[in-house]
Amino acid sequence: MRIKIEDKENFLEIFNQIYPNNKIEKINGVSIDSRLIENNDIFIPFKGVLFDGNQFIDSVLEKKGTICLSENNRFINNNRVVSTSSNKQALSNLSQTWLQKMGSKIIAITGSNGKTTTKELLYHIIKDKYRCGKSKDNHNSTIGLPLSILNCKINDKYTVLELGANQPGEIKDLCEIVKPDLSLITNISNAHIENFKSLQDIAKTKSAIFSCLDKNGIAFVNLNDKIISNLPIKSNKVTFGFNEPKAQYNGIIINKNKLKINNFEFIVPDNISHLKEAILAVYAISKNLNVKDDEFINALKTFSVPGGRGKIKNINGLNIIDDAYNANPASMKFGIERLSSMKSNNRKILIIGDMLELGESSIDEHIKIGSLINSLDIDIVLTFGDTTQFTFKELNNNFIYKKHFTDIKHLKKCFNETVKQDDLIYIKGSRSMELERVYN
Repeated sequence: MRIKIEDKENFLEIFNQIYPNNKIEKINGVSIDSRLIENNDIFIPFKGVLFDGNQFIDSVLEKKGTICLSENNRFINNNRVVSTSSNKQALSNLSQTWLQKMGSKIIAITGSNGKTTTKELLYHIIKDKYRCGKSKDNHNSTIGLPLSILNCKINDKYTVLELGANQPGEIKDLCEIVKPDLSLITNISNAHIENFKSLQDIAKTKSAIFSCLDKNGIAFVNLNDKIISNLPIKSNKVTFGFNEPKAQYNGIIINKNKLKINNFEFIVPDNISHLKEAILAVYAISKNLNVKDDEFINALKTFSVPGGRGKIKNINGLNIIDDAYNANPASMKFGIERLSSMKSNNRKILIIGDMLELGESSIDEHIKIGSLINSLDIDIVLTFGDTTQFTFKELNNNFIYKKHFTDIKHLKKCFNETVKQDDLIYIKGSRSMELERVYN
């Protein structure tokens, strides 16, 4: 991951203030990947499962004007190497100092599903009214988020950040860095449950985004999610939900493309008609930022779904819904039901890969997906991976065709031989399954 520093003058001031013995005169970007380093970049190496980034410091220093942070004492006499006790803490400190200088209102978003799309939609809605920044892509980890923050600008009024957690306590750690003013939890389900003791443990971790708010902060509470609606809130609270008369923002789905929030009725563009939950949440936040209804609608019309997150692509006459970025039971169910509800000029084809990090519940959750598929309007099912074999075994014989694969080459060959013009194809699986390889 590499980010380009946009606000160079202010970054130089902050960096030189923190590291007076390693002052720099030029800055281009900051990277944690030595392969992406450019001239005048700062390299922050980390030790991973397969590689230790510190091993590449020498090669990085061959690039003109580069600076490296290092936990290794062998570079102690090199003024182009900043000695640290912890590169992770050094990155956090740099990010925190940047945020303090910004003075921007921080809008933090977490949840089991829909974080990135909700973040992108909110940013899209408010960016024409206010100077604002956002975290890059889905860089929401304890390393990716602080790095992404450095790409924001000092004079932004609002900064929209996505916070993720694969381990207990990580949301609290991120909140200590970003100190949010407004917080949203999209939903809570058993994503990444392998790394948590229970769903309640996930809820405890996610809830830190609310508990870290001070009394003047605002928690946006989804009343449709019973776990979220029962979380303790010490700050101000704004509620929203569908068919929730007590909510401050009560949504009613009139039909596929028409939504009513309180007394405001509007058309939802067809390409995002499946995002009504995100639209309602973003509407609640944007109204609290004084975005007018006509401004909201005009921005909504031009929003495009991020790649790999359910965007419909037309490739050689095939309508492919690429939702292959990631998967968990809740998002898989949502996506398959979306495919079933859609109209197709030909067949509906479902291609799914393993849902990972589900721990002891993995087999059971994959079996449940098989039962769900049996009840829906789908013609062809292709499964790929190790655990989707249990999904496949659960399928009945009411499909035109069904087959399980463990080799991506065989799946791709079958795909090319099976699909026909005007087929509607939905692809979903965990990130490491890389199911976009099927059509690329």
